[in-house]
Amino acid sequence: MVSVLREDPDLARHLDPARAMTASRVAVANVVSLPKSTFCPHDRLPNRPGTLGMLLLDGLILRAVEVEGRPSLEVLGTGDVIRPFEAEPDPDATVPHVVQWWALRPAKLAVLDASFIRRMSDYPEVIGDLAGRLARGSATGSLRLSIVQQPRLSTRLEIMLWHLADRFGRVHSEGVLLPVPMCHGLLSWLVGASRPAVCRAVNELQRAGRVEPGPDGTWWLRSPPHEAALTPAVQDVAA
Repeated sequence: MVSVLREDPDLARHLDPARAMTASRVAVANVVSLPKSTFCPHDRLPNRPGTLGMLLLDGLILRAVEVEGRPSLEVLGTGDVIRPFEAEPDPDATVPHVVQWWALRPAKLAVLDASFIRRMSDYPEVIGDLAGRLARGSATGSLRLSIVQQPRLSTRLEIMLWHLADRFGRVHSEGVLLPVPMCHGLLSWLVGASRPAVCRAVNELQRAGRVEPGPDGTWWLRSPPHEAALTPAVQDVAA
């Protein structure tokens, strides 16, 4: 077991120092470790009534949803709260789909089960932050959908890489390093394009000095894309 607040101190940001110290003693949770591999949530993760979710303490996890042979991809990292069983396909759904999970790097997850929630009942600020992280997943999903609407593939790809850099990037004097190993195949799932088309878009961005492949599938981003004028489009739809 681990203290969730010691592993993720930002969850105590709304507590004064005395309450944060007390909360860290009771904020203990069971931990599940996943090796670098594909996995099935039903086989590896507990699914008990009253569980809020799983807090990703370390590692990288990919979730792919495939419809008619065309997958989309979500990248989950440290600090994300997930409810993997809610994401499982409904056998009665009109649109059949397949969900696949990968630990892109060895992962460690804290199980936020009913006993954890009871112990944290005196600290609603922490529960609120955890619920907010669940909601963040929905908000970032909407952002990804908007990015995929970009008609020019090189623009779509560059914006998506910067979107990932907002979460995982490391700033250096020569640019921003995105330390998430993303091969062209995974990038094609992220942006909804074929792998050959993504290869051409990457070459275009490289020639323009916008991105550069790094070691082990990582990426260097040189300068953020220009801010798009989205307000008129939103107003047109609203009208």
